[in-house]
Amino acid sequence: MKFHHIALMLLGFSGAGHATEPVITTKAADGKTIFQTVCAQCHGTAGEGKPELKSPSIAGMPSWYVNTQFANLREGRRGHDAADPQSFMMAAVAKALQPEQVKAVVAHVEKMPMRVPMGKDRVMANTNPEEGMRLFQERCMECHRYNASGEMTFGSPPLIGRQGWYLEEQLKKFKSGKRGAIKNDVNGAKMVQITTSFIEDEQMLRDVVAYIMTLNPDAAASPEEQKKQIIEGSPFESAGR
Repeated sequence: MKFHHIALMLLGFSGAGHATEPVITTKAADGKTIFQTVCAQCHGTAGEGKPELKSPSIAGMPSWYVNTQFANLREGRRGHDAADPQSFMMAAVAKALQPEQVKAVVAHVEKMPMRVPMGKDRVMANTNPEEGMRLFQERCMECHRYNASGEMTFGSPPLIGRQGWYLEEQLKKFKSGKRGAIKNDVNGAKMVQITTSFIEDEQMLRDVVAYIMTLNPDAAASPEEQKKQIIEGSPFESAGR
């Protein structure tokens, strides 16, 4: 209900529940104002995400990736299925923002400090991260890098800084075809192939997410120490050699 209420506030929805033409309620041109007016209600004022809305942390996401996702949302490669309410709403927002507003808010998001997941956002119960490491190194590392920091060349976003429950949900969407199955979504299609061909069951899926969570730096460390921890990568690195 809360998610639906936010949608009504941000977009032009009629009282009968039918969407009219979406209208963003700000004409601001600077990214910070746009973010706080349009994005923060779902993604948090610091871009940390909100589990109750199933909205991910987006702080520090690289502009090349966020731009690609805005294009996917605007052009129907994401957010086309009303059964996926988060992406469906994001598509409406992406289409309602003016191009110069998108450019400004993307630049702002990239400058926001990455939010390291903690507690329930990070801990994956009943999982085996070392088993997940095997799948990650065999199938994920080539594109997302050994430390899950992402790679622009392959269009692969950083996985660190995202909540475990969010990564789990996205892998399930790729595996079921709810994400990445639309024509011309090249990178999404790669994820569909990986999840359908190599992730045998939910336990394996959760194990690989649990391993990715171990690649996040210590939330209590200084920014400089966090960067060092990210560069060093996997805590199980020696076990994999």
